[in-house]
Amino acid sequence: MCGEQLGFVLMHATVYSALTTRRPDSPLHGGRPGTEGVFASTESRDRPVPARLPRVLFVYPFPATFIQRDLTVLQTFCEVRPLLFSRRSQYPTLLKSILSADIIYCWFALPFAAVAAIAARLLGKKVIVVAGGWDIARIPELGYGRLLTKRGLAIARLSLGVPDLVLAFSESSKTTIREVAPRSPVRLAYLGVDAELFHPTEKEDLVVTVAQVSRENVRRKGLRTLVDAAKEVPDARFIIVGRHLDDAVDELRTVGPSNVRFIGEVSDTDLREILGRARVYVQASYTEGFGVALAEAMASGCVPVVTRRGAIPEVVGDTGLYVDYGNPHELAHAIREGLHSQLGARARARVLDRFTIARRLDALRKAVLDLADGLKILQEGDRGD
Repeated sequence: MCGEQLGFVLMHATVYSALTTRRPDSPLHGGRPGTEGVFASTESRDRPVPARLPRVLFVYPFPATFIQRDLTVLQTFCEVRPLLFSRRSQYPTLLKSILSADIIYCWFALPFAAVAAIAARLLGKKVIVVAGGWDIARIPELGYGRLLTKRGLAIARLSLGVPDLVLAFSESSKTTIREVAPRSPVRLAYLGVDAELFHPTEKEDLVVTVAQVSRENVRRKGLRTLVDAAKEVPDARFIIVGRHLDDAVDELRTVGPSNVRFIGEVSDTDLREILGRARVYVQASYTEGFGVALAEAMASGCVPVVTRRGAIPEVVGDTGLYVDYGNPHELAHAIREGLHSQLGARARARVLDRFTIARRLDALRKAVLDLADGLKILQEGDRGD
């Protein structure tokens, strides 16, 4: 029996109890839905520190800057072992790694998170799952999201219902998680961006968006809408940053005006430089689970021109200009207004107030220490090894 088969046998054997009961030692036991804290309180910071650092197995499906930030944050107060889970043959490695961990921290409600949650429950370990994007989405009109299939929905329900704690990176995502798994122990924990690295420089009439360029994202990220809007703002330069995944970029170049450049993937340093110079950042998406690049642009002093979809209004608040999805004329008008707006300073202030690395650290510290309270973490010399 392969690792994945073993994992799903365990899941099917315990799925009913996992989704209909909550463990008494859960940090959320007895609380009303929607009343969980977001960031670490003074009480949580003042609680006794465990006798040793909690051992965290950090499981993630692909390298991304926002995932790496969580890894770096956890390493400040935990002993962390990262595991890049990219193929099914890694299930035996995952199950073996769980044995030496106190807490398993999984990015996204994917099959490996479901297997880890079931195995951890049987082994007396704790599990945290971070969710809120494609992993919990179901948008049939775009053919987008794992929940479009019955298997994807079943896995999401396990991944969100079995863990000790689920961290949603927006209120919008938290609502969706509760719709998928009503008894999920979900807590809000916004993602954070480094506002020291992302900061404004001398601004230019430059409009930027960050998105992988693909046929799917032409619609989901509103890339065709942006290209059409650029035709009505000829005096501004437009840059679309992101890897080209298929031939969609050729089509966009064909229909786009000469003031739009598709520069592909860039280094983190180059991205910070571009956002620092840009006066306007556009997020013309159909939906977003959070919008990391949007928050980075706001930290860089860009004026956000955005749709009122998904978590975007949570991130932008009253510091941006809103447009209807799919309307290039309205988008062009808002971009012109944004190029003469002073909202960029307010956008940066909002990030400094709500979406910093320090706040993310507080949220993760609280999450881990809440669970560590229920573990027998002994002095290193008392483990007998």
